[in-house]
Amino acid sequence: MMKPIFKKFLKFTLATLGILALIVAILGVMLYRNLGDLPDESRFAHLPYYPNKATGKGGFIRFDGYTPNGRLPMILLDKTSFRQPENFAYYWLGHATAILELDGQRFLTDPVFDNANPLNLPLIAPRFQEAPIRRENLPDIDVVLISHDHYDHLEATTIRHLADKAKRFIAPLGVGARLESWGVPADKITELGWGDSTMVGTVKLTAETTQHYTSRWTNDRNKTLWASFVLEGSKRLYWSGDTGYAQHFSDIGKKYGGFDIAFMEIDAANSGWPKTHMFAHQSVQATLDLNAKKIVPMHWGVFSLGRNPWYQSIDNAVKSAKENNLPIDVPKMGEKYANGFVNDNWWEAKHLRRE
Repeated sequence: MMKPIFKKFLKFTLATLGILALIVAILGVMLYRNLGDLPDESRFAHLPYYPNKATGKGGFIRFDGYTPNGRLPMILLDKTSFRQPENFAYYWLGHATAILELDGQRFLTDPVFDNANPLNLPLIAPRFQEAPIRRENLPDIDVVLISHDHYDHLEATTIRHLADKAKRFIAPLGVGARLESWGVPADKITELGWGDSTMVGTVKLTAETTQHYTSRWTNDRNKTLWASFVLEGSKRLYWSGDTGYAQHFSDIGKKYGGFDIAFMEIDAANSGWPKTHMFAHQSVQATLDLNAKKIVPMHWGVFSLGRNPWYQSIDNAVKSAKENNLPIDVPKMGEKYANGFVNDNWWEAKHLRRE
């Protein structure tokens, strides 16, 4: 006959296991909801940059962090901050998330408002700076523009929120499967391969090459494509996405004959993972290769990804731009950037730096 103390121990053990199983199940559901579906690989079999023969697997071919000592200065936004989309205006929302208006069309780039990891927990790639606007307060969006599917560029919660609100979603090949699994209707999605174009009103949008990679889990590396974007309207703009420094910048510069502004990633490079991001001086050189008149840095100020002090990349970008006589503008998060912008060196505030 089972002793009472053993019965109690058995009940406790079973209850504990049951709770652990429930926790694992909940985490599993959360993880699944944020991974997103993968595309049918047969769609890309004819492309010269797919499959990835270097690895023998399917997939596209890929050519202690420091935080501010306080909140970075920013301009808070809500729906009342916006009217009809302008001929040109840019609002940096932090990292690679921005509202870009060109010729009456409003683009929302790589929308991420939470932490950059599958479970949205402040343990892996946590935000050290909130966005200047909540996703619920975003203005009407004509196009959600996605450069690739990494967690710091593509957020399931935000896509679900925008699925029935934004008019179109434009993304590299394969990312549409992710979007559909989060509720975006297929007829709203336009997928682009490198060199492919689509019209957004009078703006011609073209996906171009970058040197990067994709994944949202351990078994899906390079199953979707990554891209930079060229926007051609009353201004010709370049959006770098994520990329290492390579020949493609010079090639794109020659193809388009130059740009009015290059919005360039400047942060997250690390010598331990080469060819995936650029150090700031490389971002400046890439802008020169593009034959762009001006650089506006992005992909910084929110996440500590390259394991360097938060201000190091922007300091180096400004220094390198000045050495190369390249105009550089650094708007605050939420600050309207248009004509007549004047830098106030806000990022140099000593009270924000842990030196």
